Amino acid sequence: MKLPVFPALVIVLSATALRAEEPMLPSALGPGIDFNTPSAGLRGFLKPSKSIKPPVGPMAAVVPPPSIVQAPTAETRLRRLVVVTSDMTPEAIREAIIACGQSRTPVTTLGGVNAPSPVLTDLAGFFGSTVSADTQKKVLETVRKGMGTASKPLKRAEVVGWLPNEGVMAVAVYPES
Repeated sequence: MKLPVFPALVIVLSATALRAEEPMLPSALGPGIDFNTPSAGLRGFLKPSKSIKPPVGPMAAVVPPPSIVQAPTAETRLRRLVVVTSDMTPEAIREAIIACGQSRTPVTTLGGVNAPSPVLTDLAGFFGSTVSADTQKKVLETVRKGMGTASKPLKRAEVVGWLPNEGVMAVAVYPES
């Protein structure tokens, strides 16, 4: 079977045109060039003069746990309140304070404590204000009066910890036994 001349010519010309459009691949730099040894004026791949190694000591990126203090600093603003029962362990209270510092909930109650909505409304006025001894007393009084009931009045409520960077205040309530 014989192909007509015209299609065969088109195929040959197309192949030639495609070859001309292809980018040229790099060829060898010349005879006798070794990339591992420096030559006169040309250098191949060099070994690095220094290598960067990770630090040997403890990791510098480890963030220390936030410090929980008993009193806030002068510029601390109340952003979140944690109300816990007095029978919780100090470690459990510490974990609750740290967890609430990362949440967006303004008032968190733990350990079976219930906060009625009138108490939450009264406490809303304290959020965002700079904390002083007077503000702390008002918050404690609001918690004590609002969370107690006629059958189970609260004798006392006290501040058990602060996370000043986050503005988290933890209050322990002591129901009458």
